Amino acid sequence: MPVFENIWYRDKIMSKMQLALILTAFMLVGAIAMPAYAQNVTATPDQGITYVPISGSITFDPNNFNNITSVTQLTVYARNASGFDTRANPTADGNFTMSVPGADTYIFFVMPNKLDYLNTSTNATYSILYPDAAAYPFTQNVTASGLSGIIIPTKYQQTGVEMSVTPLPPSSIPSATAKPTPGFTAIAALLALGVMVAIAYRRK
Repeated sequence: MPVFENIWYRDKIMSKMQLALILTAFMLVGAIAMPAYAQNVTATPDQGITYVPISGSITFDPNNFNNITSVTQLTVYARNASGFDTRANPTADGNFTMSVPGADTYIFFVMPNKLDYLNTSTNATYSILYPDAAAYPFTQNVTASGLSGIIIPTKYQQTGVEMSVTPLPPSSIPSATAKPTPGFTAIAALLALGVMVAIAYRRK
């Protein structure tokens, strides 16, 4: 009986050791395989893509009603034929740079694409429009060496009727001094004569 118990105990220990070895081997294989798989997935989007530089400038007037106080709050987008967007915010001097994925015909647009203003000399409202990739498109061909000197165009759009802000000259106010109307003297003489005749008649 003791011999049987020793054999059973020894077999039980061996089974546990084998299970532990199998689990350890499985974990090691997983630890080695997963980083390689993750690295491969991460690297896939960049394979075969050569980015090229784009640079340009955009004009800006801060006196708008849209709470856009700096050109750095604008965003310039470049969209390739596949619909991939690259974006950049201009620096304080209105210049921008970005790297786009290869040579292609790019559509440039700006967000926000409309800023509203007031002409203080005519009291008329107007808007400055930037390209919007739809009603006001702006496209550029970008070569494999990139493109520089792009100037984002703008369009003027009047939105309010012009009105004069110069006050009109005051109209002449008639004098308050009473002036006799034509024939006033003759009428007064006739009235005086009538009064004198009435007094003379009563005395009789």
